[in-house]
Amino acid sequence: MKYRKPRTLNWVTFMLVGVAGLFVYLAIYLWPVYSLHSHAKGILLDHVPMFYKANLMPDGVSRVMIENVQNSIREQLAKIGVNAKAAKIYLRRSPKEIELEVQFKARAHFPFPDRTYEFNLSPKVVTDATRVDW
Repeated sequence: MKYRKPRTLNWVTFMLVGVAGLFVYLAIYLWPVYSLHSHAKGILLDHVPMFYKANLMPDGVSRVMIENVQNSIREQLAKIGVNAKAAKIYLRRSPKEIELEVQFKARAHFPFPDRTYEFNLSPKVVTDATRVDW
């Protein structure tokens, strides 16, 4: 039996190009949301050492240091375009671990259907808080 050689342009080719185009379209318009999440997590990672030190200090000193960390996080979030007043910052600490989290909303506008979607982002950083004795 002899089979015909398929044409170079057929329905499978058009489907693959369409799916690839859809992925590119989504990536272009969702990139700012991903970038904002990534920048916010980087800010939290930058503040882990200071929060770690605050967790090891006595209560009075610790409160002042934690307020400074929280204010610094707010300032840096405002610089990258997050509504710092609407953002919720959580600094949780215990003798075993520390956790920094920020919750905020980001929007992505898609011009083709002319719709804007809102995403709830909450980057979080958790690390060990036990004292290291050398």
